[in-house]
Amino acid sequence: MEKLLENSKEYLAMPKDHKRDYLDQLYQFLVDDHATVVDYQKLKIKSTAAICPNCRSENVIKAGKRKGRQIYRCKNCRYQFSETARTFVYRMRKYPLMLDYLRCMLEGKSLRACADEVGICLKTSFRWRHRILAALRSLEGNISFSGIVE
Repeated sequence: MEKLLENSKEYLAMPKDHKRDYLDQLYQFLVDDHATVVDYQKLKIKSTAAICPNCRSENVIKAGKRKGRQIYRCKNCRYQFSETARTFVYRMRKYPLMLDYLRCMLEGKSLRACADEVGICLKTSFRWRHRILAALRSLEGNISFSGIVE
């Protein structure tokens, strides 16, 4: 799993057909490992020092747990945040379903088809798709989507 973090730059340089194969392998690895998107976020946070999303300071301490999630507090600005703060799974209640939703989305299914298969409502499917697309755009500034993007 730690190698996946190192491969992000290689992923961005891959041709489109190789990206799909890589994502299929990543999905299968996560499913085989019974991992969730939040597990990936936790691994990402543990591999680097916690950084305050408010002031970008590394002067952060653990401040307890809330509903099973680690809470951090910045010593500089006193901002409290969780490990998923400012990620696309922040405040998401059904995050364990996100991997299944990503698989549906990568298969090119419509919003309704994804919602039916995963077991969420159409409104949630719409919100999740836009969260994912916004996260992809933020990975690298020059990513542009063409054609119909739902």
